[in-house]
Formats: sequence, C-alpha cells, structure tokens
Amino acid sequence: MTQAFPHATDASRREQPSGRCLSDRDCGVGSGWARLRPSSGLASGILALGCMFGIALSSAGGQTVDRVGPPSWWVEPEDRSITLLIEGSGLAGQPVRVTAGPLRLEKVEAAADGRSAFVDLVIPGGVAPGRCELTVGREARVAWELLARPNRPLRPFGPDDVLYLIMPDRFADGDPTNNEAPDGDRMYDRKDSHAYHGGDFAGIRRRLPALADLGVTTLWLTPIYKTADSWLDSRIDGEPRKLADFHGYAPVDFYAINPRFGTLAEYRALVAEAHAMGLKVVQDQLLGFTGPKHPWRERPPTEAWFHGPLDRPIPCTFRYEALVDPHALEADRRGVTDGWFLGILPDLNMRDDRVARYAIQQSLWWATLFEADGVRLDTFPMVDRAFWRDWSAAMRAARPGLRAVGEAMIWDAPKLSFFQGGRAGWDGVDPGVESVFDFPMYGAATGVFKGKDPTSFLAESLGRDHLYPNPELLTTFLDNHDVDRLASVPGVTPARLRLAAVFLLTSRGIPQMTWGDEIGLPGDADDRRDYPGGFPGDPRDAFTPEGRTPEEDRLFRTYRDLLHLRKAEPALRRGSLTSLVATDEAYAFLREFEGSRLLVAINRDAKPASLRLPAVAAGPAEVLFGEARLVATPEGLMLEIPAEAAAVLRLAP
Repeated sequence: MTQAFPHATDASRREQPSGRCLSDRDCGVGSGWARLRPSSGLASGILALGCMFGIALSSAGGQTVDRVGPPSWWVEPEDRSITLLIEGSGLAGQPVRVTAGPLRLEKVEAAADGRSAFVDLVIPGGVAPGRCELTVGREARVAWELLARPNRPLRPFGPDDVLYLIMPDRFADGDPTNNEAPDGDRMYDRKDSHAYHGGDFAGIRRRLPALADLGVTTLWLTPIYKTADSWLDSRIDGEPRKLADFHGYAPVDFYAINPRFGTLAEYRALVAEAHAMGLKVVQDQLLGFTGPKHPWRERPPTEAWFHGPLDRPIPCTFRYEALVDPHALEADRRGVTDGWFLGILPDLNMRDDRVARYAIQQSLWWATLFEADGVRLDTFPMVDRAFWRDWSAAMRAARPGLRAVGEAMIWDAPKLSFFQGGRAGWDGVDPGVESVFDFPMYGAATGVFKGKDPTSFLAESLGRDHLYPNPELLTTFLDNHDVDRLASVPGVTPARLRLAAVFLLTSRGIPQMTWGDEIGLPGDADDRRDYPGGFPGDPRDAFTPEGRTPEEDRLFRTYRDLLHLRKAEPALRRGSLTSLVATDEAYAFLREFEGSRLLVAINRDAKPASLRLPAVAAGPAEVLFGEARLVATPEGLMLEIPAEAAAVLRLAP
C-alpha cells in the first residue's frame, strides 16, 4: 500500500470504573472503561455475531445504535466468547438485554460520552443458527443472525500456486450501474487516474474463464472495504488535487463493502464461482490502520484506540532496521509501529486489548464467512510482532492451514528475513506469518532485466536464501500496484519482459503476477492502468488474441505456456534449485524433484550464447519451452541458446 497515497498532503513529508453485570441476561452500561478480561485468550480464537448482510438498527428513548461490529458470526460446537463494539449515542447508563436468541451477556462497558460500548457475550456451543436481538435502553433494538459456518475445505495457497493481483476498479466493469455510489461525490471519471474507473465484482466474474485459461491459480483482490464517498483533498507536486479511494486502502467501515464494486452477496458469488473453477482467493486485509475519513478519526471508541495525539499525528519513520536490530532504541522501534502512514492514516494501537480483539475478529469474520484461501497483510512491519503472533494463533485455531503473506517493503534480505514467520527473532517472537513479499529478489530482477546489473545478480540474490526460515514460501514478483510496472521501467524491452517471465515462473517461491503483466501493461504507482477490453467502450479487447498487439500476444503466449508448464512439472514448483552458470549476460539453473530434473537457461545478451555446463547436466535432453540444445564438445558440455532467449529442458534422471 506504500503508494496508495503517493503525494497525499504536506503532512505526509488508568484506572477507571468497570461496567457491572446485573445478570447473565441484563447488563447496565458502566460510565467508564475497564481493562478487557477476555474469557478466552486471543490465541484460542475470538468470535462475534450479527446479521450477515446488514444490521437492523434503531433509535428510541434518547439512544441510537448506528453501527455494530462484528455484524455477524457463526455457530460452533463449543462455547465462544465474543466482543461487540456498539457505536451510537446516549449509551452511557443504559441497560443492554438479550431479547431474542441464545446469547449470554457477560459484561458491558460504555464510554463516558455514551457514544460507544463494548459488549462481551458468549455464544453457546451447538446452538442452532437463527435470529438474535439485543435491546439497548428501553427500545433501541439491534437484530442479528447466528449463521451456519461455511464448510468448504480450506485450500491454502503455496508454491504450487501463482497469485494474480487484481485492483477491482482497474480490471473490468461488468455493471456500469454501480459506477457512482448512491450517496456522496461524483467520483467516476476514466480520464482521471485518481478517480474511480468502474471496475467491479461483476467484471471480474465475467473474466474468470480467461484467468483460468491463462493458468493462474489464485486471485488476490486489493481491499474491498467501504471507503469514503467523498474526495480526499491532496497536493501533488505542490498543486491541489482530489483523490478517490478507489484502491481500497482507506476504509471507513471494516464490515461494509465498497458499493462501487458490488454487494456482499455479489462478492460471495464471485468467490464461489472462482472456487468452482478451481481458483483460490486471497483477501487483502487491513488491520493496523483506518482511512483518514473513518468516523473513528473524530470519535475513537476509546482514548487509547489510536496512537496519538490525534491533532498532531506522528508520521511513521519506516526505519524497519530498528525493529531488526536488538540494540536499537525502543523509541526508534515505536517510530515504526506507532507512527501514522505518511502522517495520514490513523494508526491503531494494537497493544491495547480492545483494539487487538476488534482487529482479530474482523479478520476472522472475512476469512471465515467468505472462505478465504489466504490473507495478504498490508504494511506488515508497522504492527507489533506480538500482535501478529496472536493473530496467527487465532487464525490457526479458526482456520487451520490458512496462510498469510505480509507486505514488508524491505530490499535487504538480512532484514527482510527477520519478518518471515517460522522462527523466533531476537525478541523471542515468531510472528507466524509464513510468507513475505520478496522485495530483495524484485530489486535484483528489475536491475537485471532493465540492463543495469549483470544477470549473475539473480544467482547472488538466491544465494541469500539461507537467511530465511522458509525461502520456498517467499512470494516473488516483477511488479505490483505500489511500484512501476516492469513494462514501464526504462531499459526493459519486450524481449526482456519475456525473459523476466521465465525467471519468475521457474525459480523458487510463490510467483505473483499483477493484472495485465501477461500483456506488458504499463503504468506506475500514480497511474494504475485499466485492462484494455475490460470496460464498456474500450476500442480493443486484450483479453482476446484479436485485441492484442503482436508483442502483447507474444508475451501473453509466453506467460500462458509457462504457467501451464509449471502446473505440469512439479520440479518447477517444489524442486530444489542449483545454480549452474551465472555470467554477466546469462544464468542457468537446475530444478530437481523426485527424480525429475529440469534445466532453465536465460540469455539476456543481444547475441547467441554458448554456456559450459557441469557434468551434472549431461545426458539426453528434451526442450519443453523455448529454443536451445545441449552439445558435447572436447571442451565439455555446452548449452547453445539464441540471443535474448530462454529455454526449459528436461534432463535424463
């Protein structure tokens, strides 16, 4: 999310009385806050309940209930403790009662200003799904629904997969009627790179067959939370500019969906259709911050909800090295974990029990009810590692096997390795997040394929794999929505785009593509381009061969052939990797798995290459992709490969 707000503003550069329970069905709302005493720890899973597609809210007798989170939950075999955050007005001193359903009230605590209250409940194990209701005060009622838990088996993403990143607004518009939200500013304008362009769930659903045919296995959608329905005032290059939150990284409601993308029901249908086609779905979750226009920005539920002060927020320093260094000042570490992103995005205080519980509950709600196969965690290092430990434990308890990938924009392998889960760091904390994006490899690949660095830098980057707990679980990529698209990097030619695709899809890790990589879509973090043909009125449809230029189609066929080869050859997904030859202009490596041996060779040079290979590559060879041949000479075994070309060969066992 680093470039979701590329130039946003100049600011970017207790003891208190507890609530009292009157009975297990009727609790008076206390006049202050008490420290949360969870009946079950974070690691055991934190649950809540509500109505799936909307909460019935009401006002009466001076009380209003505007929002409840979580808005729904599911039934489990055993009892579960839950915490609801009720937001409204006139809540102080008012009773809260369960007036329908099997819920047991444990404790209620309200803010002194009466604008929010925490309600601790128990969902009895084994109860039937159905309608529940809480009444606040005399007549303010909130209708919820206990749901049946979805039962689709979890299919975690991993090295067998290829992720395909989609920013819904920029991929395809399948329903022009939702291009403007029912309320708020008019923010649809495809000529404005900072406005909405109309992409939605319906457009993605329409293109699912094309993605399945391409050969990707997993969809990663940028956040789909409800964002502000008005422009964000900004400055770009010193000039006033208005920005829309089309990217999704500025939520105003963690339990509502962006109406410009569709409804919760339409999102559920998209996930179900993707699963029916064999595609997995990774959710992009935001746990450590809110959008600048979230109601909490002006009315936080508690004084400790955000890292403050709210009127003078301290920007994040992004000095991630302070987190890695056991000898750094604690103040320097807090400069990362407690600072606001660019001084704009309100930073949640994850060391507060209430905040941590709220974040874990909203994460579980999305992942469980919408059957996520994985989670992508934005600005991962900006949240305390102890929170990620607890979050990971809660996820394992509720969704065993679910895998997460953390965004840590760190370009140095010794530092990045500290953030990958699988072992405890100097602080004694294992964050439990199994994958992180491989920014060091991204940096090496960019330097190589734009012609700045020798091709041997690829081998050197892989040579640092010993630093990571699980290098095979690193998520590799050539670009994403926060950096320049590889096709727009100076020095990257169409031929080098094809070579980069070969390296991405044949080397170790979990490859991630970005929408349009397969056609060389240009753009940068300040200009996220639309997929040609995904929108009504587009002059061409690049989802079809007829709508692609010759160079686009050649790159597309390169990606498609490699993706299907990767599916067919386990060695390209799970095999060990041995570097054989690494020169200024060429790199050859061996992938081996259960007796299968595949040789991958990349020649960046403008002239043909003849590479001397070690004896381990001797024997008959079959070309599976590209053009190359092995030749036995008096000088040894030579691999001949054309200029600016790559090849994959099957070697004899």
